[in-house]
Amino acid sequence: MTPSFFIIGAAKAATTSLASLLAQHPDVGIVRGKEPHFFSFDKFYAAGWERYLTLYQHCKDCKIVGDASTSYSRIRYQPNTISRIKKHVPDAKIIYMVRHPVKRIESAYYEHAATPESPNFVSLTQAVKRNTMMLDSSRYWEVFSAYREAFGERNIKVVWFEEYITDIIGQTQEVCRFLGVDDNFYPNLDQEQKNTRKGSSTTQREGKQDASLHSWDDKTFNWVIEQLREDNLKLLDHFSKPKHYWNGLFL
Repeated sequence: MTPSFFIIGAAKAATTSLASLLAQHPDVGIVRGKEPHFFSFDKFYAAGWERYLTLYQHCKDCKIVGDASTSYSRIRYQPNTISRIKKHVPDAKIIYMVRHPVKRIESAYYEHAATPESPNFVSLTQAVKRNTMMLDSSRYWEVFSAYREAFGERNIKVVWFEEYITDIIGQTQEVCRFLGVDDNFYPNLDQEQKNTRKGSSTTQREGKQDASLHSWDDKTFNWVIEQLREDNLKLLDHFSKPKHYWNGLFL
């Protein structure tokens, strides 16, 4: 089996949920491990195309198969990703999930802060300043434009997190239509998977979150908004979303 579609991110925008529901579809298969990061990380790409394809051996009865690696949207940090996908899957369909850009940053921070390997994780404000990937992963127009240039807009489906979580079945059916498989499909939401980093507990996550909610200071928060404003407004305008779509973030 050769992959025909990719769920590229953004991280913390329900990519794990969507992949798990699509995997229930009788005609759809998801790569083993969900996120092989084959096209983004040099060490995995160096292992070779044939080895990568073995990750789809469990999908022999599927009509289409896909990869759901959120690192594929980190194009500033893995700049060869798009050209590699284009080389191997020139007609790939791309699913890009986007979310309120600041809430996405916060969610990514809370997940990392709750893991045992980061017991002394810095505050949210410090993390955003030190780890530019946290901010850049919310530059949605930049990522969308790069993939559009490579694959054409008709081959890209943007899924809005806020609409997805209010109508998971309906949004999943829309994705099925985009992929060209039967959209009379009702996934079992009891089998939906969500991304919780191994080793973290709900209590840990909530405790860390409560302690970190006040770590934004006005200066840093406003700096983040200004960094993302132009990019995000271009995306909203392109898809005819109002400027206040994300709770008035850019008003």
